[in-house]
Amino acid sequence: MKKPAKKPLHFIIPGVLLLLIILGIYFEKRGAYISPIPKDTIGNTAGNIRGEGRFCEYEGKVYFSNPYDGNALYVMNSDCSDMKKLLGSGVSYINAGGDYLFYYLENREGGSGLGHIRSTTGIYRSKLNGKETSCLDQDMATMMVLIGDELYCQHYDNDEFSTLHKIPAAGSREEIELSKDIVETASVVDHTIYYSGLVEDHYLYAWDTRSDTNTIVWEGNTSYPTAIGNYVYYMDVNYDYRLFRYDLSNGETVALTDERLDYYNIYDNVVFYQTNGTDTPALMRMNLDGSNPEVVREGVYHRINATSTYTYFQPFGDNDVIYRTSTFGPVAVDEFPEALQAALENRKE
Repeated sequence: MKKPAKKPLHFIIPGVLLLLIILGIYFEKRGAYISPIPKDTIGNTAGNIRGEGRFCEYEGKVYFSNPYDGNALYVMNSDCSDMKKLLGSGVSYINAGGDYLFYYLENREGGSGLGHIRSTTGIYRSKLNGKETSCLDQDMATMMVLIGDELYCQHYDNDEFSTLHKIPAAGSREEIELSKDIVETASVVDHTIYYSGLVEDHYLYAWDTRSDTNTIVWEGNTSYPTAIGNYVYYMDVNYDYRLFRYDLSNGETVALTDERLDYYNIYDNVVFYQTNGTDTPALMRMNLDGSNPEVVREGVYHRINATSTYTYFQPFGDNDVIYRTSTFGPVAVDEFPEALQAALENRKE
């Protein structure tokens, strides 16, 4: 009986490799399965997103970018106890929803160390413990916010300066370019992004993420709006960027500060804001109705990020140090010693 001829391996191996490549492309395009993210999820607060999303509080934990350790990703309790390093790469625009973290990777070069991702800049997803990391987009991005199970951001690439993109959290579909206009995605209420025009006007706009259409809410001269309940807080361009409140029900406006602002962050019933245009610029705190303004610290600060226990901020021009004070209690500023100590301990390992 004649034995069947054996096929040479040099024919079989390329065929297997080709099949694996095809399957790899298929599963990459299809995206990974992830556990459901609630539809009402908003990944971070408006003020924190404007502060580059350096802190994100979620289910009793605070995920943050540690400037004492190259902006590496850490997690801690809201009182700054039980601090752990999750990722050695620098991150910003941290969002959380479901079982996942989303963040923008800042590092431009590969590296080594705990959890360091050998990649360029881009948008990444991981589990809440920092594991199972996946890249969703390798281009530059800013103003990234998780809304339901989709990420909205201002996307940068070599072809176009800045465009509004929508990226599925699971990576299961192609990302979509929604607008060539700059849409500041920080303030989200009930699936709607409230933002100010930047080119032809400074009107208050609303972007409905369910239909991905926008409408004019109010033909005011606004900047950095934050929608809360029936009000929209904004910096008024006509009044030297003072903080105002606009009533959506009757159109009334109320001035909340006498000073020009650079930044502000609203958390619950307090506002932290950076004044400018005076001889003594300072980070201030006041009640949401504009009452009881007080100095937090003199100087110029940015990256203002608020949590339920502390509010964090950094000196403008010096991003290697960070300050904090109580969000609601008496003002008492320090340099976030727990983060510094954790960074020093991780360098020894």
